Amino acid sequence: MKAHVLVMLLFLVAVQLIALAITPAISATDNRVFEDPASISNPIIYVLLILIFTAILLLAIRLKGEWLVKGFIQISIAVTIFIVLAAVMPMRLALLPTVAVMLLLHYYPEWYILDVFGILVCAAISSLLGLSMTILPVVVLLVILAVYDAISVYKTRHMVSLAEGAIKMKAPLLFVVPKSKGYSFRSQDAGAIFKGDGKGKTDRGAYFLGLGDAIIPTILVISASWSFPSGGIFGLNLPTIGAMLGTYAGFLLLMTTSRDRPQAGLPFLNSGVILGFLAGCLALGVSPF
Repeated sequence: MKAHVLVMLLFLVAVQLIALAITPAISATDNRVFEDPASISNPIIYVLLILIFTAILLLAIRLKGEWLVKGFIQISIAVTIFIVLAAVMPMRLALLPTVAVMLLLHYYPEWYILDVFGILVCAAISSLLGLSMTILPVVVLLVILAVYDAISVYKTRHMVSLAEGAIKMKAPLLFVVPKSKGYSFRSQDAGAIFKGDGKGKTDRGAYFLGLGDAIIPTILVISASWSFPSGGIFGLNLPTIGAMLGTYAGFLLLMTTSRDRPQAGLPFLNSGVILGFLAGCLALGVSPF
């Protein structure tokens, strides 16, 4: 297994383990994204919000309003960090590390800062969403987003444009794995990543994985963890373990595709986590829905 593949796989494992670890604390609060976790309208609302959010970002990038995009992203991230920290410490104390993280991301967005931050924020968002939806809405969401990701990367390519904008703005929306020791994300040129040299090759200084590729499948992992009785290995039920292993299998399959151009990760990751979850339900002898 190549080094960058192993590192990205470890990122996914870390996100899911941390998300599972913080879920009890978040579950003890009243913080939920949706009022009715079982409502089938939840994934529709979530996808509509993603479409609106993406449209606003792309419009702002096209109009050279990078400051607006970056500000909006940082505010959204700050709110997420604060909600999670407030679940495990007094609200006033939660403000200090939230502000510290945002200042660090703004003034020193180096790759290792973004990676550590990415693991933590992905775990937090996954836990919040996983606690806010039951299994059926989550599966519907994953299927819709897998199709959307494929269309947005291979057909309309607007997700590629969004990734270019995120790199130009040094926005914390990606995991970054350098190809060499001297690599600096702060000085990375987005054009060298996505446009190539005209001969089918790209001069990339690093490998990239969107935070959404870690968040979306982990939602099912968290939902499965509280939807079925605990047990199995380390207190995790079989559907949860199956979902985790399915995520990793889907990721490894994704890594066998061509890396000379951007790839849609969710068709692989979401298929893997759903199939792994179903296999876990079968092994446990329970109905998945």
